[in-house]
Amino acid sequence: MKVSFHHAGIVVTDLDQGIEFYKKFLGLEDSFPLEWSLDKPGASEAVINLKDSAATGMMLSGDGFNIELFEYTAPEQKGDPASGRPCDFGIRHIAFEFDDIHEAAKRLVDAGGSMHREPVELGTLLAVYCRDPFGNIIELMQPVEETA
Repeated sequence: MKVSFHHAGIVVTDLDQGIEFYKKFLGLEDSFPLEWSLDKPGASEAVINLKDSAATGMMLSGDGFNIELFEYTAPEQKGDPASGRPCDFGIRHIAFEFDDIHEAAKRLVDAGGSMHREPVELGTLLAVYCRDPFGNIIELMQPVEETA
């Protein structure tokens, strides 16, 4: 059985801001828009198992991966990813590997994200957790030579 990663889905409070951030930070391109409404749910409700829902979204494409962004208008969105800790249950972060973590960090901040510190060496990696404009955790990684 062949398995490959296709996309991460991220719910945002402002779709346009989310698209702008991920395109600017990761250089992603629009792949296709997504939308369903309360009066025209199509198959979306069956796929996501959420009745009486409505959303707009965009699939963004990168080099071998995709990011799917959604802004729901129904039901009311709840929660605050910025208050979620890395140890809390659920999918807590998405990670991207770069050949220049410092350039990636600059791009993330320039695009509207935030960092709590500079990258830290972890054996053969430099790594740091950051946040997108909505509070979702993004890990930046860069392989490095292990130092003695």
